[in-house]
Amino acid sequence: MTDHDDASRWRELDDQVRQWWDEDLVTADESEVRADPNALYLPEPYASGGGRVGPPWYRSMFAWDTWFSNLALLVHERTDLVRAHVVNYVSMVERFGFMPNANQVALRTRSQTPVFPDSILRLVRATGDTALLHRAYAAMVTEYTGYWCAEHHRTPSGLATNADLGDPQLDPRLAAEAETGLDWTPLYDGDVRRVAPLLTNCALVRYAEVLAECAALLGKEADAAEWRARAQERAALIRELCWDEEAGFFFDYDHVAGRRLPHWSLCGFWPLWAGVATPEQARRAATALDRFRTPYGLTTTDRALPSPHPGMADGDVQWMHPAGWAPLIIMTAWGLDRYGLAERAREASEGFVALMVRHFEETGELYEKYNVVSGGLALPNERYGTIRLHGWTSAAAVLLGRLVHEGTPLDTLLMESESRLRASAGAGEG
Repeated sequence: MTDHDDASRWRELDDQVRQWWDEDLVTADESEVRADPNALYLPEPYASGGGRVGPPWYRSMFAWDTWFSNLALLVHERTDLVRAHVVNYVSMVERFGFMPNANQVALRTRSQTPVFPDSILRLVRATGDTALLHRAYAAMVTEYTGYWCAEHHRTPSGLATNADLGDPQLDPRLAAEAETGLDWTPLYDGDVRRVAPLLTNCALVRYAEVLAECAALLGKEADAAEWRARAQERAALIRELCWDEEAGFFFDYDHVAGRRLPHWSLCGFWPLWAGVATPEQARRAATALDRFRTPYGLTTTDRALPSPHPGMADGDVQWMHPAGWAPLIIMTAWGLDRYGLAERAREASEGFVALMVRHFEETGELYEKYNVVSGGLALPNERYGTIRLHGWTSAAAVLLGRLVHEGTPLDTLLMESESRLRASAGAGEG
């Protein structure tokens, strides 16, 4: 099959994703909340990752899942839905002090990896919505300082950990791990509260950079300088504590034992996405890609590891080998791209894009995760089976598909999308 044929097959999937955004719309208005006591009210409809195809609990608006959707929605020029998601996010922060794991009563004791604010800045740059910026900036300051820098997230290392504020149904170790989004994983040796996770701290670097740019747009230059300094301070700590010079890779840091954990995972590429790595560190980290690469994508960890949750999540450690998860593959490719490692970014993406396209042609759907070792859907460590899912898998099809088939780096893709949207908004005003 020619490259042209491969690109045509991918475009059919991309066209279908465009249609799914509207088909997957969900509301959590007052009537919905009355019908479902576990639902938390949201003022705007949202494109749920589960939508019409996923299990009922995946019809919620999840914190980090929605960010990936927002990126693809910007590429598809759906600022209406991105704005709705931002309004929902802001309303939850104004109500709870942070964006909960999802708009479910049972999940309001924690958040998730705080990447969502990046899409707020992108939306504002694309639309010039100053009124939304004022409101969103206040919410982000509240969340960053009052939640992510609160006592339950602080560690003596200066980096943040993950924690839960009192989930009555889960062991505190599992509840804290759920806040990373990696539920469940062997990466944190069973208790993430002892750990400063790479993905959490890299996301907080980007969060502070977003706050700096938003403050600058609002004319708050002193605040902008402070936020930039906080981003740089956290980035320096990640380089100091999480970089292993001998291995040439980034690892999660156990702040209790004062050592790096030994597990190789795609989270080690997050410092590239966040711009934390030095150019030399990025070059060396890129050589580790082959540890994870298969013909069908990237495995979450370089090998299968035993469950660190005896009796609690023995067969449920789904965030590891042989599973390939769209969000981590996106971040790996994006990080490599940011350092000019275009060929490595393509290598990180092409097998997974082809796998998504093949299963879409066979089933008409996308899935939450894939077995990237066998190329199938069955996994030996699937927590609840391999479910149909759009959301971040749709985002991978949109973003990585353009990287593979159009050769467009992700930063360039998103900046060009913002520019087109800004031009369109200006023309509309005229």
